[in-house]
Amino acid sequence: MSKPSVAIFGLNGNLGASTLAAFETSVFQDKFQLPVLAVTRDVSKTTSTAFVKYVQGDIANGKEALIKELANVDVVISLLGATPDVLDNIEAVVAGIKPKVYIPSQFGMDIPAASKIFPGLIAFKAAHSDKIRELGIKVVDIITSLFAGGIWLHHVVGHVGIDTESNSVTYLGSPESKFSFSALEDIGKVVVSAASKAFASPVDFPDTLNVQSGILTPADVVKAYETANNTKLEVKEIIPKEKVLEEAQALWVKGFDPSKFLYYLNVLISQGEGAGVLFRDNDNEVVNPQESLWKWSKF
Repeated sequence: MSKPSVAIFGLNGNLGASTLAAFETSVFQDKFQLPVLAVTRDVSKTTSTAFVKYVQGDIANGKEALIKELANVDVVISLLGATPDVLDNIEAVVAGIKPKVYIPSQFGMDIPAASKIFPGLIAFKAAHSDKIRELGIKVVDIITSLFAGGIWLHHVVGHVGIDTESNSVTYLGSPESKFSFSALEDIGKVVVSAASKAFASPVDFPDTLNVQSGILTPADVVKAYETANNTKLEVKEIIPKEKVLEEAQALWVKGFDPSKFLYYLNVLISQGEGAGVLFRDNDNEVVNPQESLWKWSKF
């Protein structure tokens, strides 16, 4: 079978560096046509290599030119920030390219599960995948739960109840509530592995993957934060999960508030399994059987 060609959108985002690094590893580089094509609005600020060729394009105002440029691409990967406007634009581009495989920017919570707590929460992301599937394109949604690495769960820690300004923590639910996490470097490898395997066997490969580097608790993150910052957080309150849910759903009735997104994640953590951020089962073996391709990262 021929090696797939790949185009990536959003290489400058949270997952761009780890995804490109995965393509460059000896494990994956011989499975694709290289260089991969990375779409950017300004190629003057980039340097192409043997692994990545930067292509100028604008999904909002240059769809036709972009579709023509990427006409023969087999796999499209989107790492773009998933706002409704961005998804509408990338949807039109993907529909024009008609790749064999599309991996959308679907990383994060299990949306159907989270919607049981917050009805309609980021439902537009799930709708986006469904629309592309209706075109006959293989779509692989990669669900990672919470990111770890870089700023995530190190500096950005509000979703486990830490208030960095007051040097305190308010636990929503038990401090020992479990949640799945995925390291950024692992997510990049998952994306590349899924792209290869889905192209090779689009019918048999799952439409949705739940993956995780491991499982943490808010208490684990608090301990790591205290160690890294040589500090001690004041525990202001531990709020029972039942009260957390009641208050959160009363607030949700007023509508989605982007500024409260970390709070929403904290609520989901507090509710445990079935709320979208803790996986009973995962698909790690699908993309990395017996850790034969890489070792999952530790927190």
